[in-house]
Amino acid sequence: MSTAATGRYELRLAGKGGQGIVLAGLLLAEAAILAGKHATHAQTYGPESRGGASKADVIISDGPIDYLWPSELDALVALSQEGWDRNSRQVRHGGLVVVDSENVACPGGVDVEQCAFPITAIAKQRLGTAVGANVVALGVLVALSHVVPVEAAEQAIAARRPGGSAEPSLRAFRAGLDLVETAVGKGPRR
Repeated sequence: MSTAATGRYELRLAGKGGQGIVLAGLLLAEAAILAGKHATHAQTYGPESRGGASKADVIISDGPIDYLWPSELDALVALSQEGWDRNSRQVRHGGLVVVDSENVACPGGVDVEQCAFPITAIAKQRLGTAVGANVVALGVLVALSHVVPVEAAEQAIAARRPGGSAEPSLRAFRAGLDLVETAVGKGPRR
């Protein structure tokens, strides 16, 4: 069974190749490990290296994980319409869905907590490019779910240094945290 109440949290980040979906999932799993949790990361993507469907599944648990594929998602981050279309039905009732409002149109009537944010627009504004939207999305996810501590996520980002320098990625991550604090008042526990 997958719920945060059981000490197991199953997430999927979905989009298209080139959006950094796999990297965002890897950063999340590494942050969980730095926070003393167990974590798995599994990735799949279409035959095209850029533009095809891409997803990263992350399971975070208080105890050992014996199966690395999620059974029912506690959270979904969708950065593309295809990511939403292919994966939204796998989110448990009452789960969390974060979408990029610039790229995803979600229908109403779905029994999940839907949160649409201008993720790509914020990346462009803060970094001057859409590259980094994945890390903005990671900041939004961490702020809303509290699945890993902010400090652990920042540590994972700094250690991996996406793009060769940690500074732009940390700026992108903090922009995601700020988005949530500004939009819904559920800021991260810092």
